[in-house]
Amino acid sequence: MATQRIRLCMRDLFQQDVMEMIERETRQFSVWEVMDPDDPLFATAYQMLWDAFGPQGEMEREAAIRRFMLDDCYDPTPSGSYIRYFLLAAKDADGNLRGVRDGTVMVNPNYSADLCVVYLSHIYMLPEARGTVLSYWLRIAPVEMAVAYLSELHRRGCIVLPLPQAPARFFGMQLNLTAEMEYFDPDDRLSWQRILFYGRGGFDVINPRHFPYLQPDFRDPDEIRASGNEPVPFMILVRRMGRERQATMPVEEATALMRLMYDDFACHCTPENLEGSLQLVLDRLEQRARRADTVELLPLPTGSRDLRRLSRLHRYGVYKRSYRGASPIVERYLAGAAAAQRERGYLDAALASIAEELDARPKYVYWSREREIPLTVDVESL
Repeated sequence: MATQRIRLCMRDLFQQDVMEMIERETRQFSVWEVMDPDDPLFATAYQMLWDAFGPQGEMEREAAIRRFMLDDCYDPTPSGSYIRYFLLAAKDADGNLRGVRDGTVMVNPNYSADLCVVYLSHIYMLPEARGTVLSYWLRIAPVEMAVAYLSELHRRGCIVLPLPQAPARFFGMQLNLTAEMEYFDPDDRLSWQRILFYGRGGFDVINPRHFPYLQPDFRDPDEIRASGNEPVPFMILVRRMGRERQATMPVEEATALMRLMYDDFACHCTPENLEGSLQLVLDRLEQRARRADTVELLPLPTGSRDLRRLSRLHRYGVYKRSYRGASPIVERYLAGAAAAQRERGYLDAALASIAEELDARPKYVYWSREREIPLTVDVESL
């Protein structure tokens, strides 16, 4: 062999090296907030999200999004929640739309004096931008918006920030990035690809035994009345900024997170389509509180070495254990699930196949020599 490709260790980079490298990768993109539903970019961005999520009943109707953008985000809901909707559009250097992200920033001192939840609702990347740095920026860009929103809420006297002079520490607030995602199904390739993406980004899952979350049915109320309410069983992912290594979350924090999300949904869903799903989680959290003051956070896999973490998130098993009777979607899935999913050894074989695929992809950047390079010195001889 005349040549050999060299692997590169991240720890060898100086901090400024990292800044320069990311800056160069990011220079080809810019992220913009669409703040007016009459902006021509709104229709294109919304349609992109609707095409990806609307047919499954997982995207708010256009009228609701328009109302979110026009509402005064400094006027609290009846429960006292402050909610700021955002719609982000990412463009390349030529001005072409390459990705869209929407969501909300939420805080309610009545639920928790120091908790701010950033709900990452939907994201869609055009094929031209997939596999680039843009997907990472669209995941964290809302943090910048949350910090600005908290500062203005404090300035207006709406909330009291614990550390109003410390924006780098989120003013002393506990900032949670929160997203919804389908449970793992070996037959659904996107499910494990998305889980790995968020696992590498510092996200955990609230154990569905403690938190059997259902996304409300976002369809038109008349359509729901005609066909029946069908909330979607999703796992709730959280990145607790600065607390990513903690393995548990206080029950009070989980309860506040759930109430904030459902205050957001109440802005466009009818109460009768929310109450059952909300109460299911609140009851389960109350049961948990009788035995412990925290809920378990399940770590997500980041690669082939920890892929076994997916077994606790297997859609078939989770639906059977935690969601029976919660939604018609659950019953249809369990009834129609392939016979192989019920067989012993099926999940092990599926995980081994995914691990083999991941290991087949060569990686030339690694994190630490202490993890990657085996000890070659005979310690006993020293």
